[in-house]
Amino acid sequence: MIISRAVLAAGLVALSVNTARAEDAPACARFAWSVARERAAFGAPGLPALASGSALLGGVSAVQLALKPAAEIVLPVPSEKEAKPDTFAGFVTATVPAAGTYQVTLSNEAWIDVSQDGRSTLKPAAHSGKSGCPEVRKSVRFALDVGTVTIEITRASSPLIKLDLLRAE
Repeated sequence: MIISRAVLAAGLVALSVNTARAEDAPACARFAWSVARERAAFGAPGLPALASGSALLGGVSAVQLALKPAAEIVLPVPSEKEAKPDTFAGFVTATVPAAGTYQVTLSNEAWIDVSQDGRSTLKPAAHSGKSGCPEVRKSVRFALDVGTVTIEITRASSPLIKLDLLRAE
């Protein structure tokens, strides 16, 4: 009898977790492309933490980036959007191993600028963002060449943001 109640309780917990995941899936499914890889990466335990100005290490695409108050940071390339008061900003660099379309995905609302020449920002190839997806808020695609890329985040409302750089599927 005790074992039966424990099994029943575990089953109800599993059912409620699966139901909650199913309920949040419609908002996440409304992105222009799948963000399933990013949702999994952002929800995984042990997500690496990086300070603004760091480089993404080889093989690591998802990180939690520590941003600084926008008034205290100088970005390598001026952002296309003027900083808002009481927001946060930061940047990371990464090495692009092969030319192609890559997507930068964020966990929260913020502005994304990407540069490969160190002087100007690239125009996005496409973008998608949806409210109501608990793990992902915005994903922007860029055509990138082999080499170093700088990803700048501005206008963030929090000093921590999850960021993922992946080749588009």
